[in-house]
Order: sequence, then structure tokens, then C-alpha cells
Amino acid sequence: MAFQSVIMLVVVTHVCDVSTAGVLTLAYAHANLFLNLGKYGVRNYQVSDVERRHSFIAYAKLRVLTSTLMLVFGSAFLLSPFGDMGYSASKSATIFVMLLFKCIDALEDAVHGNYQQNGHLDVGAKVLCFRLSTTIAIFALLVCLTRDLLLSLSIATAYTALYFLAETAWVWRRYGLPSFDAGGSSKALPLLKACFPLFLSLFLLFYIGNIPKYTIDTLMDDAAQAIYGFIAMPVFVVGLLSNFIFNPIVASLALQWSKGKVDAFSKRFLWQSIVILLITVGCIVGAWTIGAPVLGALYNTNLYPYRIDLIVLLMGGGLLALATLFTTGITIMRNQRMLTFGYLLVSLIARILCPVMVRAEGIDGASWSYLWVMLCLTLWCLGGFLMGLRSNKGSTSD
Repeated sequence: MAFQSVIMLVVVTHVCDVSTAGVLTLAYAHANLFLNLGKYGVRNYQVSDVERRHSFIAYAKLRVLTSTLMLVFGSAFLLSPFGDMGYSASKSATIFVMLLFKCIDALEDAVHGNYQQNGHLDVGAKVLCFRLSTTIAIFALLVCLTRDLLLSLSIATAYTALYFLAETAWVWRRYGLPSFDAGGSSKALPLLKACFPLFLSLFLLFYIGNIPKYTIDTLMDDAAQAIYGFIAMPVFVVGLLSNFIFNPIVASLALQWSKGKVDAFSKRFLWQSIVILLITVGCIVGAWTIGAPVLGALYNTNLYPYRIDLIVLLMGGGLLALATLFTTGITIMRNQRMLTFGYLLVSLIARILCPVMVRAEGIDGASWSYLWVMLCLTLWCLGGFLMGLRSNKGSTSD
């Protein structure tokens, strides 16, 4: 999942040109921003629902609703004062098709959450891996044959949607999943209300991360957008490796919290934080030594002048991974409402800071603004996590 955009961007850069790569970078960032509306922050809430208060029907209904809203609001944003940048018809169409492309991820996530609830995260991982790898291969082949980004993305979107339907039918026949539990509420409205702070926080998290890209899109050109996308790619590596560590243990962490094992719960989060820091340091060392030449070869662009920016963005990526970890902990504690104010405040800071720094320093300003904003966000999430440990004492109330 994390390398999907990397491979797509590499292919487009080599086959098409750097401006087309800039369009793809913006479209992918925009779609991932509204993917947070599609997913609505429900996955960790669903997996940590150890008492099965809500049935799969409720989670499925909610996901259909939020995925529809993802497409509606993602499209409307392009026409709003915030998103209308005078895009060409082709650029706007590419951004819309990318929304459809990522909408499949939102729908699939609810189904795979049920797999994980029932001890079969491995099944979801296998079908997801095959869907992504074949979709990437088809997209890459089509770009090479047609040299047309929009056409290639449209066909790849149709394929990945059909694959999702086929994979779900196959898992149902083979494993009897998703499991339609008899107990638990089947109403989506309580979930919509309970998870709204999570959705808003995660949406704002990605919006904050994308503000440098939106600012570059406003003040610079598609070539600058592509270069920023190239050096920002390793940020996803930090998140990817960190997710490998803590996503599979969300259910067991929730079980510990529900049983009141606060000390064990907090020690595991401390260990996860140390692991993320070690991963970040390792990525920074690798980026400093071989990052610029390797990325330059991948994207057919001289990135040596941006070596410092690469390191700065990786530091911001490590902070983002920590903020995500603490957000997960707050979700398990069911204290997600306290996240909202902090994310709104930090997004306001980012909205003011990024344009000032990009106007002054260009891509350098975008990189440094990303780091400072992520530092503010991480400190807020850490404070909320520590407050939850002190005040909840094992409470699992919504």
C-alpha cells in the first residue's frame, strides 16, 4: 500500500514527464486525504470492539455511507474556493478517477476489519497484497503502452473494483467471512457519532500533511510538486515499517485496556515508541548516505540539492508515525473526542505557516514547515495519551 504511489510515480516519471508526475502526486495526495472520510477512522475502533457492541452489518452500512461521502465531498472540494486552482479538464478528471481508485480501499477496509476481529488478519493481508500488486502491474503496463495517465488510471480503477468483488466472494466461500454476528447493534448512526472525532482527527492529520503540497500547487508549478513528491516518498517508508509493528497488535492492546492492565498497556506503547524512533533514525542514516542518488535514479531527476530536505521530511515522518501511534492508543481508550481541538489548532497553524515558508524558501520552506507542524501535532497527541492513562484507569466507555 505504501509503495503503490512510489511505483506508479516512478513509471509515470520515466514514461511521461515530470509535469505529469506532478499531477499524479497531487491526485494521490488529494485522494488519500478524502480516503480518511471513506474510512472514517473506524478500522481500529472496529478491531478494538472486543465486546462486539456493533455487528458487521453496522460497520458495513457506515462504510458504504462514508465512501459515498468521500466521492461527493472529494469532488466538491475541486470546485470550492479551497480546491479550485483553475485545473484543466484532464487534471480534474485524473483527480476524480483517483478518488474512485482509492474508494475501493475504504470499502475493503471494513471487510478486512471483520477478518481481523475474527482472527484472520492473514486472509485480508493476502488478498490485499495480490489486489495491489496486480493493480500496480496493470497500471504500469498501460502507462508504458498508452503514455496516457488518465486512461491507464481509469482502466486500473475498473480492474481493482472487480477484483475486490471477486476476492470478497472467494473469502466468503472459503472461510465464511465476513462473519455476521447475531449480537450487537446493526445501526450505523451510533457508530457515525462515536467515530466522528476519529474521522475528523485523521482527516485533519492528512490535511495537515498535505498542506505543503496544496501550497506548492498554488504558488509553484507541477514540476516543483513532483520534486517535493519524490523527496517526500521515504516518509511513507517510516509509516509503513511502523504500521508493521503496531497495527497487528491493536486487538490485543484493546483487550489489555479492557481488563484494566494499564501498566502493561503503557509499557507496550513505550516500546512501540522506541521502535518507531529506531526506524526513523535508520531511515535517516540510509537517506543521508544513499537517499539522493537512489531516489534520483528512480525518478530520473537530480535530487542531490534536496538532500537536507529529505532528512527534514524523514524527521517529520517519524513524528507523524508517533502521532498516529498515540492516536491509536487514544482510540482504544475511547477518548477520541479530545483529539478534535488539537488537530483543528494544528491545521490552522499549518495553514498560516506553510504559505509563508513556501513563498520565502520554496521546497525548502515546504519541508521545514512539515517538520514543525508534525512536532506540534505529536506533542498534542502525546499529551492526550498521557492524560488518558491517568484519568481512565481501564475505563472502556464510549
